[in-house]
Amino acid sequence: MALPIWRSAGTGWRARGPQVVRPVRSRPDVAGRAPASPPALPDPAAAGGEAERRLAWGVWEGAERTALPSGLRVITARLPRSGSVAVAVGIAAGSRHEAEVHSGLSHVLEHMCFRGSERWPTSFLLTSSIEELGGTLDGYTHREATVYYSRLPRPYVRKALEILFDMVRRPRLTDEDFQIERDVVLEEVRQDATTSAVVAEEVLDALLWPGHPLSRAPVGTERAVGSLTGEEVRDFWRRYYVPERAIVTVAGDVEHDEILRLVEGLADGWTSPAPAGDSEPFLAMPDEPGEPELEARYASGQTTYVYAGVRGLPSTHPDRPALELLSCALGELASSRLWADLRDTRGLAYDVGSEVTAYADTGGARMWAGVPPRRQAETVERMLAQAQQLQQGLPADEFFRAKHYIVGELTMSCETTEEMSHWLLWSELAHQRLIAPGAARATYENLTADDVLRVASLWAPSRLQVAIAGPAPGRAARLRALVKGGPPTKPGRSHTRRHS
Repeated sequence: MALPIWRSAGTGWRARGPQVVRPVRSRPDVAGRAPASPPALPDPAAAGGEAERRLAWGVWEGAERTALPSGLRVITARLPRSGSVAVAVGIAAGSRHEAEVHSGLSHVLEHMCFRGSERWPTSFLLTSSIEELGGTLDGYTHREATVYYSRLPRPYVRKALEILFDMVRRPRLTDEDFQIERDVVLEEVRQDATTSAVVAEEVLDALLWPGHPLSRAPVGTERAVGSLTGEEVRDFWRRYYVPERAIVTVAGDVEHDEILRLVEGLADGWTSPAPAGDSEPFLAMPDEPGEPELEARYASGQTTYVYAGVRGLPSTHPDRPALELLSCALGELASSRLWADLRDTRGLAYDVGSEVTAYADTGGARMWAGVPPRRQAETVERMLAQAQQLQQGLPADEFFRAKHYIVGELTMSCETTEEMSHWLLWSELAHQRLIAPGAARATYENLTADDVLRVASLWAPSRLQVAIAGPAPGRAARLRALVKGGPPTKPGRSHTRRHS
């Protein structure tokens, strides 16, 4: 499931562009591959005249957006003489829309849409119809959306649109297919349950958003997925796979009017059966954790993963870019603080890093390291120290290095059709409007050291939640007192829980 612009399993990509390549780790915040964050909100000062707007889109021409009467949105961007075209169909429904007893339902539905449709009734016919043209067909489930996408030679854009529309409008969704795909998803869930990095991140999410849908990974839980029925999946499809929740993006050497005509024809007769498709609000956010906490959980293997994180900012918050710049300096670069401290100086870990995630009404910031179990206490101590040091903001050299890196990323981003199709999609999902990469770049160019200092308080050690997963959770649990501001406790009854 290759997705170049976004941070995905095994590559270290995210919404701003490429990051340092890291070891392969499954990502619990998506089932498949998806963005960690939507594009940053552009600085209003960047909205200039026609010349400025052209410059903001770089090599791209004629980005346009049309909202059809049904609510379906069509967005295109033209790259003259491009040999490829990328098409994405996003549905604004993901794991946030599931009840706890249905955790993983939207992910199972995504799998089932690849089992066949009315015109292409088998998974082989669906995929082979794209692959025989030299293209790819893929998808992913995010907490706030489910996305299906294809990249193929420009002459076949109509075929890609026809297949993607048939997948989301007329999937087969038979009980036989459901039984097969449910077993496939269960195997995916069990695989994640043995991966310490995945387990630790799931534990951290549960600490940050206790009892909330955001605390659950989109892949689902074994108990919930095992209890699903085919009719429950079909009900979810009828309720959420409706035109007012759908977004179509196309990037390549295309004209907007041409794509609009194709989409209008493919969407003809697509309506929302009442009361399906209603826009009920998200479940209210739980109170933020009142004090630091640590939870340790068992995971097989020889590596312990330590995650430390805090509640962050929503995707549209004006301070989110400053928080991302701080994260870049903390652990996203090979010259970052975490790399210098945990990896280069102490030799604690191969996989270290940090990131910012953002959703419609909340967000998170986290750092992590995969370490030998015997050195997890040292790792926790160093992460607490890093969080404390962030309270001073960034010195000039670190600030400008992180800032120039992000600006450089955005300068080089969206130069392929697949990157742009996802940029357009997540601009619409998060902000309901077109955002040029250059406009987002200006947001980071205009950041100051005071902006970063202002958001550094989010990383206060008093807000820190720590999750540890590995083969020695009892040893890790004794670090709870350290996280809460005291010395580690002596061995005794541990606060641990085996992953189930």
